[in-house]
Amino acid sequence: MIFHIVIPLILASVCSYVLLCFRPSIVERSLFPKEKQSKKQKHVLFVTAHPDDECMFFSPTLAYLSKHSDVAVSLLCLSKGDHDGKGDVRKKELVKAAVSFGLTPDSVIIVDDINLPDDPRKAWNIALVAKTVEAVVAAGDVDTIFTFDQRGVSGHQNHIAAYMGVKHMALTSQRFKFRPINVYALETVGLMRKYCSIMDTIFGIGMFFASGNTQMFVADVWGYSMGVQAMIMHESQLAWFRKLYLAFSRYMFINTYSKIN
Repeated sequence: MIFHIVIPLILASVCSYVLLCFRPSIVERSLFPKEKQSKKQKHVLFVTAHPDDECMFFSPTLAYLSKHSDVAVSLLCLSKGDHDGKGDVRKKELVKAAVSFGLTPDSVIIVDDINLPDDPRKAWNIALVAKTVEAVVAAGDVDTIFTFDQRGVSGHQNHIAAYMGVKHMALTSQRFKFRPINVYALETVGLMRKYCSIMDTIFGIGMFFASGNTQMFVADVWGYSMGVQAMIMHESQLAWFRKLYLAFSRYMFINTYSKIN
């Protein structure tokens, strides 16, 4: 009985993935506020917690944006990833990874603040995160932000704090009442979906069409290869289990987001 359900789901997901690789326009929606549609050069900011988050969780989106010359992309990493004492090494690795996605070195902003340590046991101050993000958003005239959701994909407290800080900024800052931005949170999925690679495509499509305030990005072979090459730049983090992650995680192939403001 179970095979009568599982096999059709697998076939539907594989077919959906292949279709979206060749016709990504099926799930394309405007990323930017209506007030900024006519803006010549759009600016997208990714807010992450640690070096390598951009590869492990946001690769399909970064690969998609790399094809658009009218979109400038920046990366704000809220810590230098010094949990194992390799912060200075990881900062350099992050810049190399960003460049492999087509970003320029000066578009990578790495926060080195003792109040924002790479430590899942220490809570970050949400107001500090919000203030840090707001300064970057205002200085760069950012139009759209991508970050984690309230579960942080892996449940890491730093990921969750990044979400909370960005949300707090977007919803409470007086600055953005007259200067709107769109903020999208990366969907956290269950463990089985997280590691079923392209098989999660059918569920991602379901989420996308269930709401008009969602975004979906699917990495084709080229986009996936770009994500892998970027992750290779994080040499200090390439433990065996992360290599398995690159092969099986749906986040290397699919990103789905909900709008949070």
